[in-house]
Amino acid sequence: MDDLYQEELLEAARAPHNYGKLLEADLASPAQTNSCGDSCRVFLKLTSDKKTITTATWEGSGCVISTAGLSILSDKLQNEKIETVLIWNETTLFEWFGFTNFAAARKKCLLLGLHAVQKLLKEQ
Repeated sequence: MDDLYQEELLEAARAPHNYGKLLEADLASPAQTNSCGDSCRVFLKLTSDKKTITTATWEGSGCVISTAGLSILSDKLQNEKIETVLIWNETTLFEWFGFTNFAAARKKCLLLGLHAVQKLLKEQ
């Protein structure tokens, strides 16, 4: 569990990036909730050709891990190609935080935002 609470994760949870509703969003996810009660809603602004995310914000509440995951995810989504985002997975998020392993029970918290974004992009 020591790796779980490394400084980057804690900082992202203390001061979440890109938090709040994006009024001019092209896409907005319905509320996503995982079994432990963490929840989020993601807002995306796309380029006119709908191939790149220009802005990503989110709202929600949850544990340190889901909050940090959403915070870092929202940073990484800025100016990212949709085709790239659709192939991101848990390994991608592990790399962002420098994890080599992660408690299975906490993966759902870390992946909450990514699953919401990918579902939203697939449905557009």
